[in-house]
Amino acid sequence: MTELDDALARVTDEGLRAQLQAGIDALTRQMRFGLVFERHLPESVRAYGAPIRPGDAVQLRADVGGAEYVVEKSTTRAVTARDADGNVAEYKPRELVVVKRFGEPAYPALRSVDTVVRSQERPFHSVINGENYHALQLLRYLYRGKVDCIYIDPPYNTGASDWKYNNRYVDGQDRWRHSKWLSFMEKRLTVARDLLKPDGVLIVTIDEHEVHHLGVLLEQIFPGYLHQTVSIVINPKGTGKLNFSRTAEYAIFCIPDNGENVIRGLPADEAELLVGKRTKESQEWDAANDADGAWEDEATDVAATDPDDEGAGDDEADEEDEAEALARTDLPFPVEDLPLWELRHARRRGGESSYRPQRWRQFYPLYVDAATGLVVRAGEAPPLTEEPTFDLVDGLTPVWPIDSEGNQRCWRYIPSTMSELIGEGRVVLGRPSPDGRGWTINYWTPRVDRKKYKNLWWSTLHDAGTHGTTLLHKFLERRDAFPFPKSLYAVRDTLLTVVRDRPNALILDFFAGSGTTLHATALINAMDGGSRQAILVTNNEVSAKTATALQKKGLLPGDDKYEAQGIFRQATKPRIEAALTGRTPSGKPVAGTYFGGRPHAEGLEENVEFFDLIYLDRDAVRRGSEFAAIEPLLWLAAGGVGERGHSDETADYSISDSSNYAVLFQRSAYSAFVKELRDLPRVTRVFLVTDSEPAYRQMVSRLPVGLTSSMLYRDYLSNFRINTVEAYR
Repeated sequence: MTELDDALARVTDEGLRAQLQAGIDALTRQMRFGLVFERHLPESVRAYGAPIRPGDAVQLRADVGGAEYVVEKSTTRAVTARDADGNVAEYKPRELVVVKRFGEPAYPALRSVDTVVRSQERPFHSVINGENYHALQLLRYLYRGKVDCIYIDPPYNTGASDWKYNNRYVDGQDRWRHSKWLSFMEKRLTVARDLLKPDGVLIVTIDEHEVHHLGVLLEQIFPGYLHQTVSIVINPKGTGKLNFSRTAEYAIFCIPDNGENVIRGLPADEAELLVGKRTKESQEWDAANDADGAWEDEATDVAATDPDDEGAGDDEADEEDEAEALARTDLPFPVEDLPLWELRHARRRGGESSYRPQRWRQFYPLYVDAATGLVVRAGEAPPLTEEPTFDLVDGLTPVWPIDSEGNQRCWRYIPSTMSELIGEGRVVLGRPSPDGRGWTINYWTPRVDRKKYKNLWWSTLHDAGTHGTTLLHKFLERRDAFPFPKSLYAVRDTLLTVVRDRPNALILDFFAGSGTTLHATALINAMDGGSRQAILVTNNEVSAKTATALQKKGLLPGDDKYEAQGIFRQATKPRIEAALTGRTPSGKPVAGTYFGGRPHAEGLEENVEFFDLIYLDRDAVRRGSEFAAIEPLLWLAAGGVGERGHSDETADYSISDSSNYAVLFQRSAYSAFVKELRDLPRVTRVFLVTDSEPAYRQMVSRLPVGLTSSMLYRDYLSNFRINTVEAYR
C-alpha cells in the first residue's frame, strides 16, 4: 500500500486523486490481515441411515460426491426427486442417501453400539463414529467450556488422497487443496474453541505440508493465546524426501496467556527420557520390544537459560528474604509443611517479557502497612502514559515493580490474581530496598521438583514405527488396519504436558484415527490412579483403494459389508477393546509389555461406550418421541458416570439407578420428584421437560441447592437451530 500512497500523492488532479483514494479505501476495508484463502462452501456430509423426507437433499449412493437432488415425495418403496434442471425421476430408497449441508440446522444424537466395562468406580470414555463437524456441535451442547485438553492429529494434506472434502478425496492434482484444507479445519476449530476451559489447551500435530498455514489459522481463531511449537522426532532414520530426510513432526500448542505456567513441567527422570537420555531400564525395555537401535544412548542436556523460567535460580528468594518472611508473618500453611513450599520473587526478573511496556497490566502498586509489615492489597495498573506515584494511600505505602536500576518492570500476576494470593496470606515482605522506599516482595508457592519441557523431543519411545505400527499390530494381529498410527508414548507424553496435574481432566480428540488418544489416556490413569475421560470422534472412512474394490463388487457406502471395512470397525473400536481387555480380536492375550513393565495382557481398568452419530427429526424431538435417542446425551452431560440408564418416558419422572442424573417428564409430579431428589445426593444434574419458560424458572427455584438443571427438548432444539449457522460463518 505504501507504493500506492506514493503514486497517489503524485496525482495533480484533485478530483481524480479523491476518486482513486475512495477506491483504495474501499479495497482496504475488504482486505483481511492474516491468512487469506478461498473458503469452499458449502461443505456437506452423507448421512447414511437418516430417513428420507420431502425437502431433503439427496445423492445417489453409487455416485459419491455427485449431483444433488431435492426430494418431492417419499414412501417406503419409492422416492421422487428433482434435479437442478427441474427434471423429476423416481428412485428406490436404497439408491439414495440424505446429504446434510453444513450451516443448515441438523439435530445430531447418539446411538449406542457397544460397551466395555472394566471398573465400577471410573467414569466412561466415549467413542463416536460420525462426521466430526456435527459431532463437535453436539459436544458443544454437552461440554461447552469444560474440556481441559483438545489433542488432534488431522489429515496432513500431503496430496496422497488421505482425506475428503464434500465426500471426494483430495489429491495432489487439486489446485484448491490447500484452501479446501484450511476451510475444512477452520470450521471445526471454530466450534472446538468453545469447548475449552479458560485454562484449556489445544494441541495440533502436523508436518511440513500445512504447518505454516495452520500456524496463521490458529493465530486468527485463538487470539490471546500463546502459540508454541514442539518438534517431536518420530522417525530417527528419516524418510525419503527431496532435499532433506524428515525425522520429526510438529505439535502446535495453543495455551491461554493467563500469566501463569499452564504447562507445569515434569519430573527430572522423565525430562531426561524425553530429550534422548537413556536409562538402563529404557535400554533393556527397548531391546525387549524390538527397538531399532537408531538412537544414541546419550544426548547433550542443554541447561535452561531463560531467566524468566520460574525454575531459574534468580527467581528464588534468597535466604535473607526467607528469614524476613518467616520473622514478619504467620505462615499460610502448617509449619510442618514448610519443606513443601518455597519463596519466590513476586517481581518478574528476567530479560524477556518482564518490562512494563510488554505487560502493562502487571505494572501496579502493592500497598504495604509499614507498621505491621503486611502486604494489604493490590492496586490497579495505570495507563502507560502515567508515571507511578509514591504517595501514601490510606496510610499504606505503595510498592511498585521497579528494579534497583530504576527500570519499570512488572509483577508476576495481574491484580486480581495477586489479590487472591494476598487474601491467602501468600504474599510477604522480604528485605527493605536500599533506598528505603520499599521492600522486596515475595510469594509462597508449592515446591515442585520438576523441570520445564523443552521444545525438541527425541525419545526412543516416540518412534512411530516401533511404538505405533508395530504396537498396533500386537493389539490387532494385523498390520494393514490403519496407516501410520502415532506412537502411543508420543501421544501420552503430549497429553501429560496438560493433564499431569488434572486427574479428572476431560480430553477430546475429534480426528481419532486408530484410537491412540483414548489408549494413552487410559495408560496415564494407570500410572497415577486418575479418572481422566477421553472423548473420541472418528468416522468409518474406507480408504480410496478399498472403496473402489468394494464398489466393483456391487457394494455401496452404507451397506453393512462396505462399512465393515471402515476405520472405526477395522481399527478404532477393536484397538480400544484390546487395550482395555488385554485380548486381541481373536481372544488371545496381547503380547508384550508397556514401558515400565505392565503386561499388555493385563488390560486397563477403564470403561468405554461406542456410539454412532445419528440425525433426529426436529418435530419428533419436539413431540418428545425421540427420548431414547436423547438420553445418551443426558448421561454424557452429567459426566458419563455409572452405566447408562434406559428411562421410561411414559413415567412421571425417572431417576437413574446407577448414574447421577434425573428427568422430570410430567410437571404434575414435580413435588414427588423433588422430595426423592433430596434423599439422593449422588444426583447432580436434572432435566425438566417443559416448553414454558416461567414454569421452568419456577421449578428451578425450588430445586435442592447444588443441582444443575436444563430445559429438555427446547434447549436441545434451540442449540442446533441457532449455533449451527453461527459456527459455520
